[in-house]
Amino acid sequence: MSKRPWSSGHPSALPPAKRRQQQQHLYVLLDDWERGCSIYRFGEDDLDADADDDADEGCLDGTPPIARLEARHPLPWAFAAHGTKILAVRAAEGSPAIPGFDTRTMAVVACPLPEANRGMTCKPFYASAAGDRLFVMAYRYIEELGPQPPPDDDRPPPAWSWSGIDDAAPPFCPKYVTCQARHPDGRTVFASVMGWRPGGAQIRQRSTYSFDADRRGFRYHGEWLLPFRGEAHYDGQLDAWVGLADEAPGHVASCDVPSRRAEPAGEASEGPDWKLGEERLFDFDFESTGHLGATLVYMGGGSRYCLIECCALRGDDDGDDPRCRRRVVQMTTFALKYGKKGELRIVGRGGRASMAYTVAHDMNPPTLSPTAFWM
Repeated sequence: MSKRPWSSGHPSALPPAKRRQQQQHLYVLLDDWERGCSIYRFGEDDLDADADDDADEGCLDGTPPIARLEARHPLPWAFAAHGTKILAVRAAEGSPAIPGFDTRTMAVVACPLPEANRGMTCKPFYASAAGDRLFVMAYRYIEELGPQPPPDDDRPPPAWSWSGIDDAAPPFCPKYVTCQARHPDGRTVFASVMGWRPGGAQIRQRSTYSFDADRRGFRYHGEWLLPFRGEAHYDGQLDAWVGLADEAPGHVASCDVPSRRAEPAGEASEGPDWKLGEERLFDFDFESTGHLGATLVYMGGGSRYCLIECCALRGDDDGDDPRCRRRVVQMTTFALKYGKKGELRIVGRGGRASMAYTVAHDMNPPTLSPTAFWM
């Protein structure tokens, strides 16, 4: 079968009327460039609704990237969304700035480095809140980046910079964050922390905290964990957070949004109710499927989602590729709803597509879960 023509919404492929609209697209970052990563953009039309498991109709091999970032990053947490921008927030050692890409202007941008990046020895925690603010949380340190100042024809714009927040140090080590979810109020971010031993305590915590971007402070919510791995998303139609399940790999889960009220330290508390999706979306067994990692992206109204799964490409010469550098990224859209008995159900897979690529460098460890944004 022949491959479908490319229609990913590249500026040159769109008429002027559509180009003026800020349509949302799926942006996928792949480490297929020896000097950094490539950014690919896909529209909903690129996902073939009629493609089946054996068809070639959804093959997007040969799609050109819309941009490249000279930033070699081995892990998906090294990128963050900030307004309409995608930032490679974990800049390489010696880099004078953070490279990024603005999905609205289609321009490559440079963002100043936060102080937390200088001499950083462990994984930080990045959180977007209040629409246009990005926070980086390192151990006992937190900084905020506001929106980029607009251009001014009469004078140079003010400096775009990070600002430290006094008396707002995270009450946990950010490298132990297992998942995060933004509250529907837009300004509060919840984070679950597993394995943290404050002050060298014997018992490792399984705690959940929240950070209020307006109040610039943390709240403790109890010794329980959100049921997700990675980032969860608020779904207004389900009135719940939705993400990839932590205890049942391959499934999605939904969770009631907890109160923002703080819990007194030491008091017993229970986490919010949650439900596990009945259908398994992917097989996480590497030996049988080549599964390497997966990311769930929320596409907005109608409880629409896109699962982006990364798998190793198998062949007769697998022994020549022990690091699984030959890969395929598979994208599947679907919708969720609650059934008559309150069960979480997948009500339809809207489309699917795939694209093969080769990892261009030997960063250690290699990126497994895809980095993707719906913007």
